[in-house]
Amino acid sequence: MNKTFVRVAALAAFVVLAGCAGSSGPKEIRVSATGDGFVPEKVTFPKGRPAVLVIKRTEEATCATEAIFVETGLKYDLPLNEEVRISLPTDQAVTFHYACGMNMYKGEVTVK
Repeated sequence: MNKTFVRVAALAAFVVLAGCAGSSGPKEIRVSATGDGFVPEKVTFPKGRPAVLVIKRTEEATCATEAIFVETGLKYDLPLNEEVRISLPTDQAVTFHYACGMNMYKGEVTVK
């Protein structure tokens, strides 16, 4: 075999393995809590893979200083400019709804 072919094949195998290793951890989706609400408002996670919703409040002037999950009743304070990591169950297809304390700004997480 020619050395160039062996190097290209080795590089391709490394890229494939590196990509597989990176997919074994939890899937994270970032959401910003802004003056316009939660951005993006709707996100989707794959069923069966660990999932983490990462919410960061980026503006002082917003009512979205907390996220309250309707289905679980869990409440997460959203300090300014800090990431809040929320692990979500993904063992079944479900939609989680959350909102700010005044229920003005809403978000939705779908597992499918």
